Amino acid sequence: MSAFDIEEGKMQMSYIHPTMPQPMSVADYRKATFEVLAKDINLVDQIEFHKQDGQMIYYTLTGKAMDAYRL
Repeated sequence: MSAFDIEEGKMQMSYIHPTMPQPMSVADYRKATFEVLAKDINLVDQIEFHKQDGQMIYYTLTGKAMDAYRL
């Protein structure tokens, strides 16, 4: 997931990584977060990144909704 802090001009990105080969619970993951100054990233790249992030979230939610409907 990504977030953009307008006041500080930072872009924060967070990723979840498994800590073991076969994760079974939330505790088996760790969250990696890093920040980059927005001025260091090309504006077009920022827009494209947010667009791709939104698509990933949309597809995940759509997939979960379809799975729930099938049940």
